[in-house]
Amino acid sequence: MDGPTSADEAWFNPSFPVEFSMVTLKAKTRRTGATRSAIFAGLLTCVVFSQFEAFAEDEDRPIIKVPRIGGRELFQNCVLCHKYDGRGGPSEGGYAADLRVTKLTRDEVVGVITNGRPAKGMPPFNGLLDADKIDTLATFIKEDLKLKE
Repeated sequence: MDGPTSADEAWFNPSFPVEFSMVTLKAKTRRTGATRSAIFAGLLTCVVFSQFEAFAEDEDRPIIKVPRIGGRELFQNCVLCHKYDGRGGPSEGGYAADLRVTKLTRDEVVGVITNGRPAKGMPPFNGLLDADKIDTLATFIKEDLKLKE
């Protein structure tokens, strides 16, 4: 045998590791080149898709509001005075109105929740609840809490 033919034989032959190292180095260079190409292709893909995303952001899309909390949960702010079922009666701030039979319109209910009725003991909830939550609460009072006829 003139020279070793495998890595096992190279272990025992001092001249083989140099040749083996050159072959290994060339193979690593080829793999590194392939790796660089893959990285470049990945970056190019990211840039292309980010441009599509930028176009999508410029489009007019409808705003969808998903309620995160319902009227019953918001009504928990009211139960101390108006009771759990909305019947009202004697309470902390005076005599609370029976919300099941209120003659107020929905917009008037929104106004009372927002601004309160300080003379009657009803506090304003303008700073505590945002407009969407006040609307949800007013809808709950007028539709779900109302006594069925």
